Amino acid sequence: MFSTDISPDRKSIFVSRRLNTLNPVLITLNSLGYHLIHEALIKTSPIRFTHTPATQWIFFPGRDAIRYFFSQQPDVKPNVKFGVVSDVSAEYLGNFGHEASFIGKGVDVVQIGKDFAKFIKDDSVLIPQAIDSMQIIQKQLAFTNSCHNLFVYKTQFRDDFYEFPSDVLAFTSPSNVQAYFQKYKLAPNQKVIAVGSTTVLKLKEYKIKDIVLSPGFDESSLLNSLMELIDPRRVYH
Repeated sequence: MFSTDISPDRKSIFVSRRLNTLNPVLITLNSLGYHLIHEALIKTSPIRFTHTPATQWIFFPGRDAIRYFFSQQPDVKPNVKFGVVSDVSAEYLGNFGHEASFIGKGVDVVQIGKDFAKFIKDDSVLIPQAIDSMQIIQKQLAFTNSCHNLFVYKTQFRDDFYEFPSDVLAFTSPSNVQAYFQKYKLAPNQKVIAVGSTTVLKLKEYKIKDIVLSPGFDESSLLNSLMELIDPRRVYH
């Protein structure tokens, strides 16, 4: 169960992602004396698949899709090309020995989908994803694209956490938003940061209006967004 023992003299920040000890967000905020709660509000688990449709492209909407796809030793043809939603995902894809031929720019997933559709023209594409995916990329593809959805993991909401009395709530995915706001409401004076446009859309479903959109999916973008809210004098690049 997550701790909520927070000193009233310290600003508190919640990030819906578990950060390792070398993470720049964790290191910087701790060094400045902020109380950082960093926990995912969801659990993910694999969905077993036995067939990998042969396509010209494979597009990954996030790191979990990459991890759960390759963990099952899929039959990937040697000439297939890979697309990813961000530089962060491209770097993660490299851990599995593959290079991305398309890398999304910015954090507007709708626009990334449109850019990808234009880039691949009429080619076929396989999209490994969560079973509850919002399927934003698919909706931007042309009718001439043969698109195959492959469910490789599922998401479960955690309920073993208390309301976070934090000054800032930073949500890194739509599912983390849903896990939190199906239990609690936004407290007065709390500020909200979203990573990715799909996270913004989910926050708006819960009537959250004042949302700061992180300019990137990477940790430095998240850190800058946090610092601009809690201490505008300190901005890290």
